[in-house]
Amino acid sequence: MLDDNIAEVSMMKQADQQDWEFLLHGSVEDVDAFMQRHPGMFSGNDRLDFLQAAREEEVSSVRANLFSWVYGVTVDWREEDSEIVRLFGECLPGEVIVEEIDEGLALSYAGENYSIPLMFSPNDRYITIRGIADIIQNQFEIRLFRDSYFSDTHVFVLLSCVQWQELESSHTVEVEKIFQKITPDLNFP
Repeated sequence: MLDDNIAEVSMMKQADQQDWEFLLHGSVEDVDAFMQRHPGMFSGNDRLDFLQAAREEEVSSVRANLFSWVYGVTVDWREEDSEIVRLFGECLPGEVIVEEIDEGLALSYAGENYSIPLMFSPNDRYITIRGIADIIQNQFEIRLFRDSYFSDTHVFVLLSCVQWQELESSHTVEVEKIFQKITPDLNFP
């Protein structure tokens, strides 16, 4: 039986150059302009909270929070594994189908079938995330927002490998500071 969590997406959410510049170098004054470029994403109260935070807190954290709000994939530590696949599937072109099976998850993506064996423990969240990362690694890469690591909710950005390479070559230090690559030992702390 197929899980109800099927995502069919023809275009990935992609940040434009202006939004990348905001994330990497934006000032307190750029916070409101970013929110205005994304109407419908932020309520009036959200806008006020972010503007106040930008004036009172480290602006780089506010930039990362805003950017992840628009472009991030948010995974709570209690998230069901099939839901994690659905969330990342929303960011991928094409159809992602996930089925829960006795051994873990069965996925179909880009005309290929895959399995992600699970241990049925809290560690499965990152087993699932690493499994998805492995499946898409020829075209796409998932990275963790470092600011989210010590919370119970982790936020990720999925980009094409080419986009990550371009960002790293033009903004090496900033990309390293903001994003963590998915590694075999990365897990919820």
